[in-house]
Amino acid sequence: MRQTVMNILAARMVPQRSEEIESALRAGRAAEVVPRMLPSETFYLSAEFRRQFAANLPADQLADWGAAGKELQQLSRDHSEEVSWTRLSQDFGVPHPALEQSYERKLLDVEPFPTFLGYSSRLLAECWDSNNLYWARLADELGYPAVTLNRLVPQLTRRMVEKIAASHPEDWTAVLRAMQETGEEFRQSKTANPAGALAPSGMPPSPAPKMTSSLSGDSTTAASSSGR
Repeated sequence: MRQTVMNILAARMVPQRSEEIESALRAGRAAEVVPRMLPSETFYLSAEFRRQFAANLPADQLADWGAAGKELQQLSRDHSEEVSWTRLSQDFGVPHPALEQSYERKLLDVEPFPTFLGYSSRLLAECWDSNNLYWARLADELGYPAVTLNRLVPQLTRRMVEKIAASHPEDWTAVLRAMQETGEEFRQSKTANPAGALAPSGMPPSPAPKMTSSLSGDSTTAASSSGR
């Protein structure tokens, strides 16, 4: 199983990161690996693993996927088009005018580009597909309805950009750290403001209704307003 996972992730990671993650998995430290992975990487791993193997897995192995895996399996059976790569790519992707010569929203199957000044910096920004996936999961976790992503995504992204502090030119994981710090700050603001008052640092108020699905049509327009 470990080798299967790494074969899938190899297309999304530079060799150094791939080796680090494989070493951690080999040592049985899977719980430490997931927080260090990009949301786009875990999304790609799940989608590609299901595409290649889920249909042939025995029932006992499918049971090991946990509650989220079982829910995904049920969604795939009941609403296969809504959880397809094409649909999710449209809902949570972003434009790629340099890489794709198009402003169509899309998730790309590429590894992070190196950081250089000039044109290549634009490529790095366009290969960062994690924001919308992370914000949508965060909103669902905290009970926000899907329509609020239209307002949450720009605010959270601006806050994330304020937090980016790279230690060296190749420290692109600084973006991941900034995103996770923003998410944790947002969680804390909701806890501190359960009645819906404005949270510190300009964070949005807490929600009222429970978010029923991250796949609603409202999330499509939210994706288009995201930063990188």
